[in-house]
Amino acid sequence: MLWSGQGLTWLATGACITLIPLLVVSVLARYVMKMNFVPLCGLLAGSMTDPPALAFANAVNKSDAPSVAYATVYPFTMLLRILVAQLIVVLFIR
Repeated sequence: MLWSGQGLTWLATGACITLIPLLVVSVLARYVMKMNFVPLCGLLAGSMTDPPALAFANAVNKSDAPSVAYATVYPFTMLLRILVAQLIVVLFIR
């Protein structure tokens, strides 16, 4: 069968790891902290470690705010990606 095995579990886990933190951070930053759209774009691009998203944010506005937000979040995100990947392997592979 095409949709059997652990592949769907890994796919769903990866989607949750990608989407849930982005949605939570964007809603909290925008509505709770009243963050402006321009630095928020850089913050989300840095949290995804996505240079094309940063290029979009820089094209939307000519300020340095997206780049500063990107540079602030990027190192922490890379560290968390390494730690979370190891944690997933430890917890889900038996």
